[in-house]
Amino acid sequence: MRISTNMIYDQSVGALQQQSASLLYTAQQIATGRKILTPADDPVASARALDVSQSRSVNAQFTTNQGYAEDALKLVEGQLTGAGDILQYARDRALEAGNPALSDSDRRAIATDLRAQFDAMLAIANTRDANGDYLFAGYRSQEAPFSSSVGGASYQGDQGSRTMQVSSSRFMPTTFAGEQVFGSETAGVFATLSTFIEALEGPAAGVPAAVTSALDAIDRNFDDVLRVQAQIGSQLVEIDQLGSIGSDLDLQYATTLSNLQDLDYNEALSRLTQQQTILQAAQQSFLKITGLSLFNYLS
Repeated sequence: MRISTNMIYDQSVGALQQQSASLLYTAQQIATGRKILTPADDPVASARALDVSQSRSVNAQFTTNQGYAEDALKLVEGQLTGAGDILQYARDRALEAGNPALSDSDRRAIATDLRAQFDAMLAIANTRDANGDYLFAGYRSQEAPFSSSVGGASYQGDQGSRTMQVSSSRFMPTTFAGEQVFGSETAGVFATLSTFIEALEGPAAGVPAAVTSALDAIDRNFDDVLRVQAQIGSQLVEIDQLGSIGSDLDLQYATTLSNLQDLDYNEALSRLTQQQTILQAAQQSFLKITGLSLFNYLS
């Protein structure tokens, strides 16, 4: 088989182009810090990296949601602390009202004070979050859940509890229905305070029994508040645990992605030097080969 000058030229040019392409690819790897520049370079690794990246994004969203849930729960917790303080104060005033030495005027003063506490409790029950949603309205978060009425306060919310997804399998409640915290219309906090205020403003003969009844009711109301506070405390601990798990997962995902995508700079720089040497040698060989001619040997 005869090898023509054109064949030699074409093969030499093809070899130079291949070497140049390899050198350029390595240079691009070094510039980007990635060993896979396009999915076609390694389809299996590219697909795996995409899957891991998506899982990492989902995990990051759960971490964000955990922060939102924690903030929401702490807001509720703060309001419940205020409600507990009011109940404790009301209990102390009820004990004071049981003193038989008090005059009608003294008892009316206590009633006036407790009416202010009633209003403060109502304000807590109608607390809004930063988005303007009522904390204790259930799903009906755009409407004030409690309104003052004869004998206490009426509840316009529902029994729902808004949730936040904080892990792949956990939807955590971040709000609580008003009746779960403040009790029913007939036996809740507002009914307790209203009934006791009315008794203090009435005949003195009915006060001792009213004090006993109020103390029992306040204790039950306090238990309702404490029960929800305990649940919130448990959920905050759970969020902390989920956060630790999420941090560990993120580290695992980051390590896996690094192994799949990140370039070994030492290997790449060594390969670049080798490719440069090979390309330079190929270029010199091409120049020598293309310079050959029979006319060089004719005198």
